[in-house]
This record gives sequence, C-alpha cells and structure tokens, in this order.
Amino acid sequence: MVRAVELANTEQFPLASRDIGQEFQIKVALPRGYDPGSGPYPVLYATDAETNFGGVAYIVQRLIKDELIPPLIVVGIAYGTDYDTFYDLRSRDLTPTTVPNLRPGGRSSPMGGADAFTRFLREELFPEIERRYRASSDDRALYGHSYGGLFASYVLLDHPGLFRRYIVLSPSLWYDDELILRRVGERALPPDPVVVYMAAGALEGRIDDEVAAFAERIDGRGPSGLRLRAVVLDDETHRTVFGRGFTDGLRYVYGGQEGTPP
Repeated sequence: MVRAVELANTEQFPLASRDIGQEFQIKVALPRGYDPGSGPYPVLYATDAETNFGGVAYIVQRLIKDELIPPLIVVGIAYGTDYDTFYDLRSRDLTPTTVPNLRPGGRSSPMGGADAFTRFLREELFPEIERRYRASSDDRALYGHSYGGLFASYVLLDHPGLFRRYIVLSPSLWYDDELILRRVGERALPPDPVVVYMAAGALEGRIDDEVAAFAERIDGRGPSGLRLRAVVLDDETHRTVFGRGFTDGLRYVYGGQEGTPP
C-alpha cells in the first residue's frame, strides 16, 4: 500500500475566506518542543505553500536547531488544487493591479486581488492562527518569491504595520510598468522598526537590477524605521535563489546579520 509522505510536527486545516470566496489549505509547521503553555512564538507566513512548504519548514527547523533563529511557527498558505489552478489563484491573489494583455497570445490568469488577499490575512487568517496556536500578534514575518515577492513588497508599502519582518526573493518588480518602484516615492515608510531582506539571482536578468533600484529608492527617502538589506546572489537563477536567499534572509531578519543569534 502506497502512503503519502508526512512531515513531522506539521498539520493542515481548511479555512474558507468569506471575502474572497475561496477555501484555502493552511499548512502549519510547529517548532520541535512547541509548548502551547509558553510563548507566544513568532510566526512566519509563507505564500505559495503549494510548492515550497516542505523546503521552508526544513530550513527553519535547521536554523532553529543551530540557534541562529528563535523557535517560530511557520504558516503556509496553499489552495489544495492542481498545478494550473494554483498558478491562476496565486496570480489573482498576489498581484496588486490588473494588467491587460500581460502575456499577449499566451494564457491569461486573473489578476489584481492583492488588496482582498491582504484583508484575508488580517481579518481571517491571523485571528484563526492566533486562536489555534501560541502565535504572536506582534512579531509576524512574511516570505514571498516571484509574485510572492511582489506581494510582499506591496504589503510593505501599502500596509506597513502588518508585518515586522520580510524575506523577499526575486520579486516581480517589473509588474505593471514597475508599479512598486514608483510607489516607493509615494508611500510613507514605516516609522516603527521593520526589517527586510531582499535578494535576486545574478542570472535572472532585469530582476536583479530592479532589486538594486528598490534599495536605492528606499535609501533616498532618508531615515525611517525600515532596515533593508538588498543583495544579488552570484550564480543563482530565479529558481535556485531559494536555498541561499531564504536561509540568509532568515538569519538576517531574525538575527540582525548572518551568523548572529537573535
């Protein structure tokens, strides 16, 4: 009899969003030794958990064991659908605007639902996680890659109090004629401490240039509560950036700098 692989210290539950009209599959990885009577624990929320949850949970577990980051809860947001539907739904939820003819002649996906998805996080997912687990309401982090990185950048600028920490990999800052880069000069930067790690691979092409441009525009705004590290990782592509980028990002946003325990 063939059985599905199960990940230790993980669980999953459905959560229907009234606002979006979508049932999400919420994947949770608890730190070893998790004690519901202690805490509260910092929480890392990860988009695209359909594809990345196992890798995210494993790297977090390894860094906790080496005492490079504190024990934390990982919450992955998935849909429980087939691969093509997943990509349509992530396009809908992670993009801030609708762009007609984004891929002329190609397959079109829904777009522009980032504001509704943010409300889902704030009004539905956060309260449910904090009801079920000893989860901090004051120390939330967001991880996103590609469109997930676009979404994280959008949240940072348009909803600055929602998360304290961000790990942003290969963000699609090209989207809608570099909408996010233009918004850097239009939005107020967070006055409270927020730490951001942003990375792209040197083999990605224009994305690494846009990450550098984002950092330059943030620096040009002057003092704020935002601490940003933006790097280009040698020899990494849009897909291989995950291992190094996510590991270094965790160590930076939770430890202050790579290799320094929090």
